[in-house]
Amino acid sequence: MFDNITDGQIKVKTIKTGETVVIPIHWTLKAILQKYAHTAKGLPRPFSNQKMNDYLKDVGEAVKINDKILHTHTKGGLKVQAITLKHKLMTTHTARRSFATNLFLSGFPAISIMKITGHKTEKSFMKYIKISQEENAKLLQLHWNKKVKLKVV
Repeated sequence: MFDNITDGQIKVKTIKTGETVVIPIHWTLKAILQKYAHTAKGLPRPFSNQKMNDYLKDVGEAVKINDKILHTHTKGGLKVQAITLKHKLMTTHTARRSFATNLFLSGFPAISIMKITGHKTEKSFMKYIKISQEENAKLLQLHWNKKVKLKVV
């Protein structure tokens, strides 16, 4: 049933780069897999990516993710800017970027996150995550708070 799951890990070959990434199974997913492992039908059929993105927008609207965002996109070869409600921009890719950004902000090493996301260079990874100057300063403070104070020599 779960051919790409072994030893508490999911192994997936990425479409874009062909790299194999290994992701540990979160305890929440483990509970879901256990629930469906013992049913005759197995896991529910997945939604198409387009339908899932529609549902995410509906959820975002329901929980009032209504910040106004200046959104730039290309239309007919021209860059167009428009103010859009944030929930209208939510997609499964938003979740992927949020995962990487939040894990990075927690102090988890960038190189380890890159092994999960499939990024090959730190330069491309740093463009991928969304981190403000303030978040970067907090991350440095978090790092300093974990470390033993420097000794004066």
